[in-house]
Amino acid sequence: MLAVAALVAPAAAQAPPCTSCARGDAVIARFGLQALPALASELAASQLGDPITVAQYARVIELRRRTPALVKLGAVPDPDRDAIAAALCHADAGDCFAATSRALRCLADRCSVALPPDPHHADLVTLPASCHQYSTHVVSPRYGVGFDWGTGWQRSRYPSDGGAWSLGIAGRLRLGDRFGVVARVDRVAGRDEATDANHDGRDDVSTGSITRLDALAGGSFVLDRTRYDDTLRFARLDLLAGYLTTPSHAGEAGPAVGADLAYQLSIFQFGVRFVQGFGDASSATMLLAHVGLSPGSIPRYDDPGDCGATSSPRGTPLALGMDIPLGGYGFSSQLGYTVPGLGFEAAWHLSHAFDALAHADLLDYPGEHRDRVIHQAALAGVRMYHGRHREVGWFTTLTAGYSHGIGLTPTSVGSGPITDVSIGWGGQSADGAGYIRLHARFGIGPDNTDYRAVFLSGGFELRIDPKSWRDRD
Repeated sequence: MLAVAALVAPAAAQAPPCTSCARGDAVIARFGLQALPALASELAASQLGDPITVAQYARVIELRRRTPALVKLGAVPDPDRDAIAAALCHADAGDCFAATSRALRCLADRCSVALPPDPHHADLVTLPASCHQYSTHVVSPRYGVGFDWGTGWQRSRYPSDGGAWSLGIAGRLRLGDRFGVVARVDRVAGRDEATDANHDGRDDVSTGSITRLDALAGGSFVLDRTRYDDTLRFARLDLLAGYLTTPSHAGEAGPAVGADLAYQLSIFQFGVRFVQGFGDASSATMLLAHVGLSPGSIPRYDDPGDCGATSSPRGTPLALGMDIPLGGYGFSSQLGYTVPGLGFEAAWHLSHAFDALAHADLLDYPGEHRDRVIHQAALAGVRMYHGRHREVGWFTTLTAGYSHGIGLTPTSVGSGPITDVSIGWGGQSADGAGYIRLHARFGIGPDNTDYRAVFLSGGFELRIDPKSWRDRD
């Protein structure tokens, strides 16, 4: 009896034979899946659920990326995949077999994925950092030449209506990703002060238009940048110093300093520039909004198609754009209809429904039997989006500020504080927005009590950091 028991005990402890292992080895050889045995322990430890989570699906995608041959599992029938699992585990039953079989099904895209509650606002898959195998950088020429046109305000020791129009050219040299040098030359022109002594709607005293030339140079600094499709958008600050002269009038020339803050998408640029003279030119001050082209000397950025491309650094929740007055009417005998003007806006994202807003524009009332009137305004306030779905819909803005009136004196539609209320409609995403707006603007100061205007504007904005605006998708 003892002898029989000794012979039977080892036989009872042996695992049952693997009837599918040989078949699994044949399937591996037939489909060219020789990379699977090296992954056997990883597959057995995968513990994938049903359905698999987004994080587990990301690991499945990463495993297929590391071993491209695994794509062939999609052509393997279900029974043959189970045979492969048996061959890898050396058993056609048990925990190893169950986990490996499940992993092979998911690698063949036969698993369901538990999507996030709102997949529109979430990334489905984020590849691990090990994806960084190579990187290609996109670099523009180090040298660049651009030009811009601007409008704004200027001050002079001579009689001036305050308006200014500029045309400039700039050359740039990039010295690093965030630093370079710039040199520019600008011509700035404005009209003399218009005085209507006999109330006939025309200037009765001519002192000559004010024309200035300035040559400035200095450092250029990239403040914020992010990729936009296959190009770059960024904010850049130029700190300038040089010389300013007024050829139209004697005695107004001397050293000058300035600053230029601009936002650029590819080669298209818009921004604002301030210049102040010193010495004999201390009475010369200019504040100009400008738009133009600036090809070349763009900061380096990573090609978004590269596996090894680094992600853009997180930027600020700022958006910059243009809001162009298209036409309207000023309800005063001194104003009348308006023609297309120029406007700029900056928005700071506060919440899903609110943005802080800064706005500047120029309204031109050309007149018919009198001199034209120009109002340059700077305002700040809030923008509110209405309704549950804010991708396409209505919004309102409430702003207040100051309007500089350029026209005949004396007048009751001159400079002073103003309020502006608008209602708009348009579409938006995390990258930008486009819209049309109807404005109602009112003067609230003693020198502009008769200033009332209604006008239509159209505009767009680009958002520096799309991640900060993703709740608007």
